[in-house]
Parts: sequence; C-alpha cells; structure tokens
Amino acid sequence: MRQFVQKDSSMIKNGTDIIFSAQCLREGGLVAFPTETVYGLGADALNPLAVARIFEVKQRPTFDPLIVHISEISQLEMLFENPISPIVYRMADAFWPGPLTIVHRKSGIVPDLVTSGLNTVAVRMPSHPVALELIRLAKTPIAAPSANRFGQLSPTKPEHVLKQLTGIDYLLSGNEKMGGIESTVISIDGDQCFLLRPGAISLSDIRKIVHCISRGQNQKEKDMPSPGLLKSHYSPNKPLFILEKHTETLPDNSGLILHSKSDLSGHATKTIYTSETADHIEIAANLFTALHLMEDDEAVFQIFIEPVEETGLGVAIMDRIKKAAFRYL
Repeated sequence: MRQFVQKDSSMIKNGTDIIFSAQCLREGGLVAFPTETVYGLGADALNPLAVARIFEVKQRPTFDPLIVHISEISQLEMLFENPISPIVYRMADAFWPGPLTIVHRKSGIVPDLVTSGLNTVAVRMPSHPVALELIRLAKTPIAAPSANRFGQLSPTKPEHVLKQLTGIDYLLSGNEKMGGIESTVISIDGDQCFLLRPGAISLSDIRKIVHCISRGQNQKEKDMPSPGLLKSHYSPNKPLFILEKHTETLPDNSGLILHSKSDLSGHATKTIYTSETADHIEIAANLFTALHLMEDDEAVFQIFIEPVEETGLGVAIMDRIKKAAFRYL
C-alpha cells in the first residue's frame, strides 16, 4: 500500500486533486473533504484499519459511531440489513442528496468499529458535488465524521481542518459555501421514525413525509446510536457563555457574537455578526466560522453568544450553541 501519512499539518497535501484523493481512500488513507454541511474526515468505510485511523487522528472515543457517506441510493442494499424499511426509501427520495442521516439496522459487511459495536449504522448521501464525485471515484462508501479534533469546533474552511488535525493524507478543497450545521439524524425502526439530532432539515420538514417522534421518546435506542449526542460538543477552547437578554456590560477581553445589529456590540473587545437580520440560514452558515475567529483572537479571553429563537433551523442552531457552551451553562 502507498504510504500517505504526514508528520504534521504543515506537511499535509491539499488542493483540488479529486482523483488522487479517491486513490488515497482506496489504499487506506485519510482525506478531509467538503460537504454541504462541514468538512468531513473520510476513510474507506469497509476497511477497519483505515477507519481506526479516523479515531486516532481525531482523538475520538470508539463509543461514538461514524456516519457513512454514499453516492447512490442502491448502496443502501450493501449497508442496511434486509428487509429495509420502506420509510428509508421515502426519506431518501425526499431529502437525498442532502443533509439527512438515516440510522437503520446494519448488514454484516459494515465493520463494528464504524458503528461502535451497535447493530445499526448511520448513512447519508451528501449534496456537495465534490463529496459526491469523491465517493463515486473511490468506489466505496466513505466513513466521515467532521474533520476536527473530537469535541472541538466543526470546520467550515480548509484552514479550520489544518488548525486542528495532523496525520491526514490529503485535504480536498471545495469552493461552495457550506451550510455550517451538521446533518439531521433520524433513526428508522420498522414503521417508526425517531429524531436523534436536529440539523439542517427540520422536524417539521420530516413530518411532511412521515410522522417522526422527537428524541427522548424512543425507548428502544442505545445511548449513542449516532454522533453528536454528547451534552458537551462543538466547543471552542475558550469559555463560551450564552448571552442573557438583560446583559449590558461584559468583562474585559470579551468576544461577542450577535445575530443582528445591536447596541451591545460597543461593550465587547471584538464583535462578530453572523447575520444582520437574524436570518437563520445565515446564522447557521456563519456560526462555526465566527467561533473559530474568536478562538484564534489572542485579545479575546472569553466568548459571549446571543441565543436564537428555537423554531425551524433555530432548533439545530441552539443545539450546537448549548453543546458548545455546556461546560459554562
């Protein structure tokens, strides 16, 4: 097998060579690549040794399962145990390619390491053209969590990947703007659908296709049937606090993230707006970038962030904000 492993982030090859990236994956390498949500760190999902490198590079605990990415719906027959619930195909027809992950009973071909020993596997088909072409050229499903160190900020730009990870083999760049919020995760068990993680596709959107029960009501699920379920996750390396409405003054050296124009901005050392009009799509796209900028600014010692209304996409945005700030709530 060709040796791809790099010693540090300064040696990571990066660019737009999708053919090399696919070859790297086929030979057991790790490739960071863009999706319509955030950058993913991919390996051949059917190669346990390659998958093990994901956990090593991310410093990710093996109890946290991975999402497998496909380029054709027909690949579900390889990954899911038969019979596959008809609801799976209804959801795939409605939302794929797109930011929806489906958890279903797995087939025997899926390595236990991918699923953290569970009898289910999480699968999605990304809509980003680079991701789809990479999977097609690799000729194998790709296991790919976000391309960040475990528990830290999700990457929406190539430099976010390079800042956090070493030991990957190629960073495949993409020009399209990312949505910034990871995929919605649902579990399908027979004729029942359960929401496990809110994301870019809202629960109300899902319920237009099939009745889906919000998480907390599914007593059959294991503790960690999908990624992104830990209480503390997506966190910057500085204290993060959710701004209270009545707050008027901030401590010295504070960074402030707002989602619309506000007089509060004058009280902060640094202010970043994710949107000027509280538009949820803009907020989602800019949330992690804003947190990365605050994390990298030496003049900022702590970060305060404005909450959003928990409706529609705002549910997923607040899920990420609450998890990022969980240690300081």
